[in-house]
Amino acid sequence: MRADAVVLTLERRVCDFVARREILAPGERALLMLSGGADSMAMLTLVRAVDRRLSLRLAYGVLHVDYGLRGADSTRDREIVVRACAEAEIELDVVRLEASLRGPNFQARARDLRYERAQSIAAERGCQVIVTAHNRDDQAETILYRLAKYASPQALVGMRPREPGAPGRAALARPLLCLGADEVRAYCGARGIEFGEDVTNALPVYARNVVRHEIVTRLAELNPRVTETLAASAEIAAAERDVLDAVAADAWARVAAPPRGDEIAAIDRAALSREPQALQTLCLRALVTLVRGADALIERREIESLARLAARRDDAGSVSLRGGWEVVRGGGRLRLRRRTAAHACAPVVLTAGAAGASFCGRGYVARLIDGALPPQAPAAAGSPDSGATGERPGACLEACVGLEAPPSRVLLRHPARGDRFAPFGMAQETTVARFLAAARVPAPARAAALVLDVDDRVAWVGYESAPGERRGRVAQPCRVSESTVCTLHVVEEAG
Repeated sequence: MRADAVVLTLERRVCDFVARREILAPGERALLMLSGGADSMAMLTLVRAVDRRLSLRLAYGVLHVDYGLRGADSTRDREIVVRACAEAEIELDVVRLEASLRGPNFQARARDLRYERAQSIAAERGCQVIVTAHNRDDQAETILYRLAKYASPQALVGMRPREPGAPGRAALARPLLCLGADEVRAYCGARGIEFGEDVTNALPVYARNVVRHEIVTRLAELNPRVTETLAASAEIAAAERDVLDAVAADAWARVAAPPRGDEIAAIDRAALSREPQALQTLCLRALVTLVRGADALIERREIESLARLAARRDDAGSVSLRGGWEVVRGGGRLRLRRRTAAHACAPVVLTAGAAGASFCGRGYVARLIDGALPPQAPAAAGSPDSGATGERPGACLEACVGLEAPPSRVLLRHPARGDRFAPFGMAQETTVARFLAAARVPAPARAAALVLDVDDRVAWVGYESAPGERRGRVAQPCRVSESTVCTLHVVEEAG
């Protein structure tokens, strides 16, 4: 095909694609991200051609990010962009990030920094859209990479031709998704466009390079037009995803509960259980996307963990999410909030007959009594006269633990993950976490509960059931009875 025919054909295709998918809007100010490679330099010319053909009357700015990691090649690429912008009389911003990318995950961090700077400059320049040069081959590689890494329908959607920006942030436009990499290079050749080659794109040390040079190449043996097929699948998946999002939005309206206190959002657990399983999953994804973004790819393990949390029989538990967030179950709700540092105090050894010990800002004294607690002693949680549950509310905690022999070690500590005991009055053993949840202890207060650890077993648990009302429950095997050999009596000092 003659050079002028290549130019005419490809420019027409890009124009049709931009118009059909509404990728660029009339009168917008666009920030073009140019690396100096074939795709971006072709995009500079193609976008201007689209602007003329569609009479969009666009205003332009250009951003070039120089990582300074490829020596002379980095300098060459920067100079290519500088020359092209000077010839086109387009304002250029060059950002250098040489010192920002040391360490692992270079490509991911480079991408994040690149877009962060682009959004910042777009805001400064009043640009409504950031334009990138991703082509159809990039789309195919993205889909394959995400399908291999995430169990998410969103992975098949790939990159959309235009993604709306969050409030205060520019949209993203990708007008070259209709062209293959070979077609872009053919356009550069036909137009005489100068560009640089990034030799790192051939190195197999990066996951995307492996996808590009090994996986896509092998798939092309099965279907020579595999990148077109995957790109078409992405378009279909995106359209279907829009329909599914509408259905999920209706389900979310049915299950969402008004947030309280420090909650970002909440789900009514009973309402969620009435939805079909697939919609439950979508609602849990919607909960996470509130802090990750609508197009975020969420790992399968996170959603599975949330589903298990929602299905628990007790009203307790939490799931930590990446980024410093957590979902906590309590009060019949799944509550999304910022994760706070767990309450933690070092365990303290408590010695019977000693002066006492301080733990978590309170003082405790202990004594060891032969046999059961004498009748004249104060009633205590776990004593025979303290009620069917072994609890007695009060401003200060008091515990009586029946033992078969003097203890070797007594610790005062907070609950640890996996702690189990058989609460007095209950037939079966349970976890301390579930016991506290069943006792309606607020989730933030459970980590501050008190555990009396006698010879490496939970003998008694103290907690605050309401402000100023503190209770304790002895373990069933440690209840005080007429046959008790000795009684450990622990009292919290007033004041």
